[in-house]
Amino acid sequence: MDPVREIIIGNKGADYVSIKPRNRFSDGCSADIELRCDGWSGGVRGWFFEGELARFADEVRRLHRDLVGKAKLEPSEPNIAVTLTGDGKGHVRVEGEARNRFETSTILKFEFSIDQTYLQGIADALNAADPA
Repeated sequence: MDPVREIIIGNKGADYVSIKPRNRFSDGCSADIELRCDGWSGGVRGWFFEGELARFADEVRRLHRDLVGKAKLEPSEPNIAVTLTGDGKGHVRVEGEARNRFETSTILKFEFSIDQTYLQGIADALNAADPA
């Protein structure tokens, strides 16, 4: 895996979630996760098991094709969870939660909107990071 690849959901000039895979292991990869929404920003480290990002990519591609429905990233290690919901008109709502430590109840919930034109690039970046 190319360690400098970045998956961006949204727009770096506005609201976004960024996932930067770092180290590849036999069963997955670690990642730096950054988010910005409504003036808030922060970052956490995360872990994705092999196939989790690829499954999300498949759902994002389906959402891009149908423009209605949901695509969910729900990794086993839930430092980040993201749901993309299409309204059938090209608008996509991005909702999610980020947490740094599982033993505390501190959770950052976020929500913002993107255009359906972002979906193809998101799916391509997810597949490049996890070609499972």
